[in-house]
Amino acid sequence: MNSEKKEIILIKFGERLKELKDQSGLSYRKLAQKCDLDHADIKNFEKGKDLHLLTIIELSKAYGVKPEDLLKFDMPEDF
Repeated sequence: MNSEKKEIILIKFGERLKELKDQSGLSYRKLAQKCDLDHADIKNFEKGKDLHLLTIIELSKAYGVKPEDLLKFDMPEDF
C-alpha cells in the first residue's frame, strides 16, 4: 500500500475517533485518563497520526466500544 493510501486511512480513522469522542461527551483530558494516554496523543490520532494496535484497544475501552467499532468508517473505493 502506498503512502498516500495509508495517509487516507489514518485520516479516516482519526475522523472516526473524533466522532466517537463527540458522541461520548468526554473531553480530551477525561478520555486520556480513561485510556492512560496523553491528551495531545489523542488529538494527534484524530489528525491522522499513526498509532499502534494496543492503543486502539485502549481507546476502544475508553469509548466503551469494541475495537472493531473504531474501524467503522468509509474506505475509498480504490482500496
